[in-house]
Amino acid sequence: MNHILLELANTRHTYRKMLNLYWITILLTVILEFSIQRIQHDMSPREIIAPLALHALLLTIATGIVEWLYRYRHAQSDWLLVSTGILYASSIILMNPSIGIVPAIFIFPILTSVLSFNKQTILIAFALVLLSFGVLYGVSAPLRLTMQPVHMIGILFLYTGTTVIALSITSSGIELLDNLKHATEAKQELLVKNIIMDTLSKIDALTELYNHKTFHEYLEKLIEQNELNDLSLQLAILDIDNFKRINDTYGHWVGDIILIRVASIIKETVTPNDFVARYGGEEVAVIFTEKTLDEAYRLVEQIRHKLYVTLHPELDSKAATISIGLQEYMKGKGKEALFKGADASLYAAKRTGKNKTFVHSTPYPALNTTDLSAEKIRSSN
Repeated sequence: MNHILLELANTRHTYRKMLNLYWITILLTVILEFSIQRIQHDMSPREIIAPLALHALLLTIATGIVEWLYRYRHAQSDWLLVSTGILYASSIILMNPSIGIVPAIFIFPILTSVLSFNKQTILIAFALVLLSFGVLYGVSAPLRLTMQPVHMIGILFLYTGTTVIALSITSSGIELLDNLKHATEAKQELLVKNIIMDTLSKIDALTELYNHKTFHEYLEKLIEQNELNDLSLQLAILDIDNFKRINDTYGHWVGDIILIRVASIIKETVTPNDFVARYGGEEVAVIFTEKTLDEAYRLVEQIRHKLYVTLHPELDSKAATISIGLQEYMKGKGKEALFKGADASLYAAKRTGKNKTFVHSTPYPALNTTDLSAEKIRSSN
């Protein structure tokens, strides 16, 4: 059976409602039979109470077993509900065999089987109803006297008609839920495609860093937050030294490899709160948040040092170095001033020998194998 239908048929909510209906049916059965016995046979209440109590006890025990299995064994079986429905109907017929319409109550278990959304279950329920009715007809003389041939034809027609309706409902339900499933899958597929397209529109294909456009969108939002909440914010621009010479000497495919490795080292060094983007051809921009300028400086120096000691087979086992310009955001200065400061610092790092980090207008000593924790930050306003 379709897994969606199976989930629908076996939901605890639906099963709970059916059990509640069975408990209510016990009460309604007692009231109905008491009224029938009083009207049909003119029996006194005392004569009616004993058989009614026995009948109610039988139904209570049967329903109690199903309730116990449901509560403590988490059993949710269509067959339990169908079998209980047949027991209910059979007991009511045995209690009132002289009422010709009473056998019609066997449609109850057939309708219960619809909850399975399984045609085979409905057909088996129909067969069990016919078998149960046949057994009752054989053992109950009053029922045989009551059921004239025309009644038999009518009852069998009722059972058959109810089963056909149940099968039709199930077919319609299966078709409806299949359509719903296809529509849901199509919607999910479209959602996934939109997410993928949205992601691709934000990510640089080569380095898998955020792209230039996304970088500016994110930076603008962070600057807004800085202005409102005085959050710390630093911008670092990292540029691969002599990248044109690498492309010209070793080929652009080697330049791509170096870019990918640089991006990987940056991503593995920064913290989850930092934002890394490919800003230009060989430039990478990093936005540091929730850090002091000293902490941001130490992180970019870690990145620079890692690259300094990384030897690339494609470059004849040589290192590829980077120059870095770092600028802290000053409240009220705006994005343009932040970029100008970072660009100016990067230019100073390039102009004074490369493979170093500049903060504001002051150079910081290049770290080769020195202890990073011992490096003292210096800045000028």
